[in-house]
Amino acid sequence: MTSTLYLTFDIGGTAVKWGLIDANGQIHSKASFSSNEGSGQAILNGMNDIITKQLTDVKGIAISAPGFVNPDGYLEYGGAIQDFNDFQMKRYFEERFERPITIENDVNCVALAEQWLGNGQDLTDFICMTVGTGIGGALILNGRLYRGHNFRSGEFGHMITHGLHKYEPMADGLSDQASIYVIRRKYAAYQNLSVKDVTGEMVFEAYDGGDPTAVHIVNQFYERLAVGIYNITAILNPEKILVGGGITSRPTFITELRNHLSYVDRAFNPPVETCHFRNDAGLIGAMAFHKLSYPGHR
Repeated sequence: MTSTLYLTFDIGGTAVKWGLIDANGQIHSKASFSSNEGSGQAILNGMNDIITKQLTDVKGIAISAPGFVNPDGYLEYGGAIQDFNDFQMKRYFEERFERPITIENDVNCVALAEQWLGNGQDLTDFICMTVGTGIGGALILNGRLYRGHNFRSGEFGHMITHGLHKYEPMADGLSDQASIYVIRRKYAAYQNLSVKDVTGEMVFEAYDGGDPTAVHIVNQFYERLAVGIYNITAILNPEKILVGGGITSRPTFITELRNHLSYVDRAFNPPVETCHFRNDAGLIGAMAFHKLSYPGHR
C-alpha cells in the first residue's frame, strides 16, 4: 500500500532542505536548494516551485523556520532571514495552495523530532540546545513543547553569561561567547585572516594538533558553553540536555564538553548527550508538529 506523504521544509540561512515524509517519520526523498544568502524572495520562489510540482502527491505541508514563530504561522522575527520579519508565512502559503499548512520554529522542531523518534522519546522534561553560527534552544516540559507567553522561550543564545560588555554590546550573549562563528572569528583575528577563510573544522584540526592559539580558543568555547548549560540546568532541572548542530559530529565533542562541565558543576549533574537526528531533524520535527496540529494526519 502506498504511504500518504507530506511535504516538509527546513528553512536555513544558506539552504532550504525539503523532503517527502510519511506520518511515521520515514523520509521517502529529500533535496535542498540555495537560500541565496538569506534572500526571502528566493526562498519563497523555490518553495512555491517545489510545492506546485509536489502538491497532487501530498496531504499537507509542514515548515521549520528560524526566528520568533507564532503557532498560527506568523513570523515576528525571521532570524537569519531578515526578509521574513513581520511576515504572515502561513497565510501566504494558504492563499496559494489548498493544503493544511503548519509552521514552527526550527529549534522547536529539533526538540519535537527528538521527542517523537529520537533521544527524547522516554523523557518528560528535556532541553535541546543547538550549537552552530549561534546558539538556539527549545524546552519540552511536562511532555509538551513550552513556547513562553510570546513564543520566545529557549533563546539561550541571548543569555548573558560573562558580564555586560558596555563598549561591545554584541559580545554579551551566549551566542557571542560560545558559538562556532565566534571560534572562527577569534582564530581569524589571531592569524590575521578573513573570517570567511576560516572554518570550524580548521580550528578544531589546529586544536587537535596542539596549536596554542586554537587550544586557548576551543577551551574557552567549551568553558563558556558549559557555563550556559549549567545555568539552564540550575533553573529548569531537566532529565537531560540534548545538544545538536554540526559540532556534534566530532567524536570527542561530548567528552570534551563534559570535562569542562565538571569544573562548573557544583550542585547539579546535568546529563548531556547529542541529539539523535542531525541534518534531517528539521524535516522530521516539522512533521511532528504537523501531526500535533492535525491529529487526523496519522
